[in-house]
Amino acid sequence: MAEPESTKRAEAVTRLWELKRLSDKHTAQGMPFVHFSMLLSDQVYRDGILAKAERSNDTALRDMASELKSLNLQGRLREAAPTNGSARASAALSADGFSIGAGGSGGSGAKPKSRGGAWPMIGLAMLGLVLLAGWAWFMTSSSGPRTVAVDDNILQNTVWKSGNTYVLSKLTFVESNARLTIEPGVTVRGKNGSALIVTRDASVHARGRADQPIVFTSAKALGKRQAGDWGGLVLLGNAPVNRDAHIEGIESSDSRGDFGGSDTSSSCGVLDFVRIEFAGFEISKDNELNGLTLGGCGDGTIVRNVQVHMGLDDGVEVFGGTVDLKNIVVTGADDDAFDWDMGWTGRVQNLIIQMHPDRGDNGFEGDSYKADMDAQPRSEPQFYNVTMISDPQGQKRHRAMTVRRGSGGHFHNVLIDGFTTELIDLRDEPVERLVSAGNLSFSSLIVAGTSAEQAFPQESAESDDDAGFDESAYLDAQRLEFVASTGLSEQARDIHEPRFSPARINYSVKPTSLPQGEFWDESADYFGAVRPGDRRDWSRGWTAFPAN
Repeated sequence: MAEPESTKRAEAVTRLWELKRLSDKHTAQGMPFVHFSMLLSDQVYRDGILAKAERSNDTALRDMASELKSLNLQGRLREAAPTNGSARASAALSADGFSIGAGGSGGSGAKPKSRGGAWPMIGLAMLGLVLLAGWAWFMTSSSGPRTVAVDDNILQNTVWKSGNTYVLSKLTFVESNARLTIEPGVTVRGKNGSALIVTRDASVHARGRADQPIVFTSAKALGKRQAGDWGGLVLLGNAPVNRDAHIEGIESSDSRGDFGGSDTSSSCGVLDFVRIEFAGFEISKDNELNGLTLGGCGDGTIVRNVQVHMGLDDGVEVFGGTVDLKNIVVTGADDDAFDWDMGWTGRVQNLIIQMHPDRGDNGFEGDSYKADMDAQPRSEPQFYNVTMISDPQGQKRHRAMTVRRGSGGHFHNVLIDGFTTELIDLRDEPVERLVSAGNLSFSSLIVAGTSAEQAFPQESAESDDDAGFDESAYLDAQRLEFVASTGLSEQARDIHEPRFSPARINYSVKPTSLPQGEFWDESADYFGAVRPGDRRDWSRGWTAFPAN
């Protein structure tokens, strides 16, 4: 009898885990660090690793690769924890997500024997349950999607259901250790003066899908929406910051705005396939909320596949913590696209920034602590694979990066296109010390749309804001290349239907190798956030770019 497909796949998951463990022992002999999640989810990556393993000097690796290739694995395999011995198949999940239980269908266990009249009675009971479940489904589905007014704070575990619309009318706090779960396809509409604030010790789990993103937007009608209609999304946590911290936009006397602690691995929850639109209202002069604000969130937080569109202040602002971000799109921010402060030390890979021609200031603005530029922890984020786009014919002249007030940072494999004013401004006295100590670094930057003279204007004594540090000479030695084109088309500047994949171009400088670790996609050996020539890149399908 043929072995069931589900059992084969369960066995394959276990074998792939064993392959990873063997490969990790042979990285010094030419094997790369293997991402187990990518082995399961990306067939091209999986085939490449198997090919390398087949050429290994290690017999066990070669045999394992040959065995796996003989299984003819196709498509995405569902990730599962590997186990040992005869229980391996029962612990793995099939590609369709069905659990293969020991002795169940596809297993070797015997079928239960009939016990006279018990089975008919059980059959009737099961039929009753099926009919009852069908009636419940009919009653639920017949009512259709609902619009739900959110008038109270969330003090206990709560689920916002797929298809429904939830309307915020005020600052809405998730507090008291509550967990707010937001299902795929939910729309959250914010009225003027509203925001969703997830306090320290509470969490939000907003896990959408590419075909059903979770959308936070204005409560105004289509065609009347604009930046600043509502407040945005705020997540607060217990990871380190470099001073007593209270999130801007919430009264200082309200302890629910406090954040920060000592738990670097803490979690504020999950944001995955989420859009945030028309946020960032001004609470008082120079006191605005952002599209997405992360305060003291630890690296247990998952922030990936998130777009922030048309925010009144910053697109994303990170205050301290160790939170990592991946696959982020910021479009049309009215101030800075991506801002950080208070000792943030997280990682970012695959970030697209599109500045609109009539709004915005900096692509990046990085701070640590103005009052004490050596306060610890020092802001020192890592960025790999960034695309930064401005319109050289636009009304606003944007700066790509401002890094100041004691912030370090590491910026690698960046495409910068269309920024016609000062390109990178490194400010304040600590800059030279940070560069010398390795807290601040740049490598493999491709720049188009400006000249070296425009990018680094000569600073006079009056305009010297970095204690005499020569930015031009420093950056010129860090694999920065000025080119006629980055390969991005004019459609990358289209604010309604942008396309961010560049053409393939060979530059004089080469991309910087990525660090090892499960967070990093080491196959991203290119400049910018999108693989050159990829017509269906990771940003397509779940993002949107409405004007109003």
